[in-house]
Amino acid sequence: MTSWPLDFFSTTPAFAPVLPYLQRFSQAPHHADWLTVSERIQTQGGANIQFVDPDSITEYYELEIYQKGRVATRLNWHDTFNATIWQAYPKSKVALNALHFKAMQADPDSKIRGPVRDAATLFDECGLILPYSRPALLELMVAHQWQALFVEEAQAWGQEISAFVFGHATLENLLQPFVGLTGKCWPIQVDADFFALDLIAQRQELDHRIAEQIEQHALKTPRQLPPLPYLGIPQWWPEQDADFYANTRYFRHARPKSAAK
Repeated sequence: MTSWPLDFFSTTPAFAPVLPYLQRFSQAPHHADWLTVSERIQTQGGANIQFVDPDSITEYYELEIYQKGRVATRLNWHDTFNATIWQAYPKSKVALNALHFKAMQADPDSKIRGPVRDAATLFDECGLILPYSRPALLELMVAHQWQALFVEEAQAWGQEISAFVFGHATLENLLQPFVGLTGKCWPIQVDADFFALDLIAQRQELDHRIAEQIEQHALKTPRQLPPLPYLGIPQWWPEQDADFYANTRYFRHARPKSAAK
């Protein structure tokens, strides 16, 4: 991580929701830089979030965050984007951390993460929040009707459906994207007037909604997070021609449902 490509961030649609936080820096941030710009975020354990050298950590990653607020942060893209997502979606990140902590406290001797923590990790790493106001659009995604969702309904994006990157690994992948990139979605139904809000207000609303659902134990298994080949989102890939959308190795058909026995 030797440069800080603000021009790239500013012109790449997928980075738009977190752009205000990336623009706080003129070069790749160090730990001390985060101290000067970070929002005040408090864990459910009562600790204030800070981004620190991993060598200073003394507890398991999630425990250190919950109890001491210390997020192990390597000076690389992956962890820098994680710190960025903490700033942009603080309520959701706090809720995810609490989910991990409570699961570990409930069964401290278990060596298995279990489906709930697996789902939380998957969303944390490669998740996208998918607000939509027209249910038919979600149905197209679930049915893997990619041509209809991305091409025939191209005008609906930003007006009736949108995608907000939550996973910090997804942001890292978007630095050098390649056909094959797929994220896991958390669909959120919204009112039509949601899309009239500015991007900051939209992000804050989604942060509140996701955190609320995590607290209500809505996240149970990775299977509830449907896949999205997100380079198909209009303007998220420079070569969105007919051949691109005809690539069924990327835009895969839905698996046929097993016949009832």
